[in-house]
Amino acid sequence: MRIRHSKGGGALGFFHTTGDVRAFTHAGLFRPGIRTDVVVRFSATLGYRGSREAWRDLRGFAVKFLTPDGEYDLVGNNSPVFLLRDEAAFASLVVAHKMYKDGAVFDYDRLWDFWTTHPESAHQVAWLLGDRGIPRTWRHQDGFGSHTFQWVNDAGARFWVKYHLRTDQGIENLSERDTESIDDTEVDHQRADLRAAIDRGDHPSWTLSVQVMPYEDARTDAFNAFDLTKVWPQADYPLIEVGRLVLDRNPDDELAEIEQAAFAPSSFVPGIGPSPDPMLLSRIDAYWRFHQHRVQDGVARRPPAPFTASEGGWDDDLARRARTWNPDDDFRQAGDLVRRVFDDAARVRLRATVVAQLAEINDPALRQRAIAFWHRIDEAEGAAIAAALG
Repeated sequence: MRIRHSKGGGALGFFHTTGDVRAFTHAGLFRPGIRTDVVVRFSATLGYRGSREAWRDLRGFAVKFLTPDGEYDLVGNNSPVFLLRDEAAFASLVVAHKMYKDGAVFDYDRLWDFWTTHPESAHQVAWLLGDRGIPRTWRHQDGFGSHTFQWVNDAGARFWVKYHLRTDQGIENLSERDTESIDDTEVDHQRADLRAAIDRGDHPSWTLSVQVMPYEDARTDAFNAFDLTKVWPQADYPLIEVGRLVLDRNPDDELAEIEQAAFAPSSFVPGIGPSPDPMLLSRIDAYWRFHQHRVQDGVARRPPAPFTASEGGWDDDLARRARTWNPDDDFRQAGDLVRRVFDDAARVRLRATVVAQLAEINDPALRQRAIAFWHRIDEAEGAAIAAALG
């Protein structure tokens, strides 16, 4: 069984390529006019079977493209970033985010001790504690590949890409007050909402776009293009529309069609491959190994062999650069999110969530560290949080 992403559900549908990205990839599913069957699974990252879906949490957003060239799995989240960029700290992350069944969702001392000792988490923390931390339904959230991937075109030219799946239903979220009105026994409201929408013909859809970076930009750009805790500026790398994802059929057998689909980042098709992102490379190995034990007959595909020079890959310089981070830059994008993306009302809700969590911390020194953490994200928010805590 799964330890993470154990609670979820999904549906089936198709992806229709409407844009023309042949200049960047020779992947068959992204040729104009091609329609590809898909399987999609949504999940709670931390929730266990029987837990409420209204908890504040990252949501998994996994898409399996069933192409003539094989299965291509885009195993992402509803967030464009993540808490870590180095796989060495992942075990500590899992322990820090452990949930409980006795009514207490988190040990906030342990949670904030991890966040404050891993400042690279600031961007994801600001995102998670903001409005999008509790999506109203799976239909009303975006999806992201989050990692940097590689595309290769017919001529062998290579590009780095980021995937964005924007909900066509519009973003809708739940407030903390909204979640209080959802009965504790109503543990599957998001799964039920998706099934009901498809049954009544209200088929949810998402527009897939990509950001494309020329291969050499990753060597010369001012920031690390493979840092999972950062987004690429759209002013420099604008979104290019690729196509539309539609879910129009509920599974007849959810265990066989969704739970045993074995989504794995190691499943690539020609024209698409990995990057030297350390977290992606770790997932490529770990997911495949895990599915061999979880799924009967071991259906997950083995991690791919290193790319040939003609089909992709990277040199030692880029591999080193992928593990070179500027710790002084950990709070900049988190601050931009709070100041430029959130409006005044959203900042008030963010502040209330932070204050409520910090009030649960037992260690006064840790609470001061957490306040200092927010000062580094944004001085005004840090001061307001400190004042609210007295």
